[in-house]
Amino acid sequence: MTVMLENASGAPRYMALAEALRARIAGGDPAIGELLPTEHALCETYGVSRHTVREALRLLAESGLIARRRGAGTVVVANQTHDHFTQRLGGVDDLMQYARDAKLQPRATRSGPLDGAVARAFGVAAGGEYFHVFGVRGRPGETPIALTDVYIRADIAPPVETIVEMGGSVTDWIARERGVPTARIEQSISAGALTEREAEPLNAEAGEAALRTRRRYYDKGGRIIALSDSVHPGERFTYDMVLLREAD
Repeated sequence: MTVMLENASGAPRYMALAEALRARIAGGDPAIGELLPTEHALCETYGVSRHTVREALRLLAESGLIARRRGAGTVVVANQTHDHFTQRLGGVDDLMQYARDAKLQPRATRSGPLDGAVARAFGVAAGGEYFHVFGVRGRPGETPIALTDVYIRADIAPPVETIVEMGGSVTDWIARERGVPTARIEQSISAGALTEREAEPLNAEAGEAALRTRRRYYDKGGRIIALSDSVHPGERFTYDMVLLREAD
């Protein structure tokens, strides 16, 4: 049985499908923790193409309603959209999803060696040649999620214009275009308060609670690909983690 999509506004079909699925999820069909129907099943049910289904699922994922689990399918993780960004903690793919969903909007760039203070903060050696990008992260048209400094190894860094136009993550681009995939990510998380320098571009108040994440991205040979330092206003960002007991 094919379900007709309601689309009185004339919006693209993938947006109409996203709204139909959003309404189903809000009504508990499927419930949180349950799987969405497969892409093939959604194509059959709604009479749409696979491209339409994938674009609709991308919108739901960006809204924090669903998450794709490799080897398991697409699971419902929330039944309503929240104003803050939720990052699920699991493997490398979960961590890298942050960079895909929260687009980096550069404000300044420079090239040069990693200075001592930055190197100490990350726990790595100073020197080398890096391309430094400073900017805010967030979904287009929404309140910024974070203030971010990214230091990319100069020999594999994208051109400036590519970073400005980039829709996904820098490390995804490096894996695809430079042939250097991320093999390991090390992350440290700390709490603090926003400084005046940090608060202004985030449209926040100095002294507000903040969460800082520092990440070190490595290739399979153990060389640094990139370093990132992000500061998030506390009420705009949440980490979710699921821990499973190992079998006896």
